Amino acid sequence: MHRSHEIHFRSSAGAILAALALSTIPAVMAQSTSAPEWSLVTITTIKPDTRSEYEAWQKEITAAYKKAEVPSRAVLQTVMGNLLEYVSVSPLTHFGNLDGPSPIERALGKEDAAGLMRKGSAYVTSVQRLASRALDDMSIRTKTSEPSEYALVTSMHLIAGKESEFNAWMKNEYLPAMKKAEVKNFWVSQTMFGGDPNERIMVRVMKNMAEFDAGPVLNKALGEEGARKLRAKSAGIVDSVHFSVLHYRTDLSYDMITQAGQKTASAK
Repeated sequence: MHRSHEIHFRSSAGAILAALALSTIPAVMAQSTSAPEWSLVTITTIKPDTRSEYEAWQKEITAAYKKAEVPSRAVLQTVMGNLLEYVSVSPLTHFGNLDGPSPIERALGKEDAAGLMRKGSAYVTSVQRLASRALDDMSIRTKTSEPSEYALVTSMHLIAGKESEFNAWMKNEYLPAMKKAEVKNFWVSQTMFGGDPNERIMVRVMKNMAEFDAGPVLNKALGEEGARKLRAKSAGIVDSVHFSVLHYRTDLSYDMITQAGQKTASAK
């Protein structure tokens, strides 16, 4: 049986899984509009009284990734949904990379890497890792120098066997409406491993939370009635829709491409 059509806020592995798997959220877009085809997404739930320790540990993890020369690592914190949940994202260039030592082990050595991971186990209650594939033919990517620290994450669960209908609806109806609303960055991905392959994740990058005050972007493009009709066309294709909001933590993240571009610009 299909789940009843519903719309509400949630923040779980199923909703966020590939939240930022299409790219990292800072002003990365100032340097490139491309995104890795595959990304690794790790969803972590922390113990309520360990937030400070967990974030300090995340800084150590990020430093190790940077030392191992992983191009980027984004850490995001849920601000609408499960407030104990964090999401980290790094690009996956080749699945074969997973056959060798982890970035942490490459940076610190086997013994120290194991010690660092044991340290983190004291702060978390659950960890899930997923592989996500970017769907660029359904996405909007625009270069911008403006930092964007938030993302509205929409998770749509497809009815089994309705992938082609969803693709047509997205490309012919939804995406044109987002472009008409002048949305600059709208990224779509599909979870392939570690989650539900019938789930599609849409990420709309936002400069700040005040953008919500302007109302739904589809209303801006189509009017309230037009937006309602557009959503109605997903009936029989999508059986549930969920929303969450994530905050990009610049203090826990990095992007080598962006940083290199900034250094080049400042040197001119």
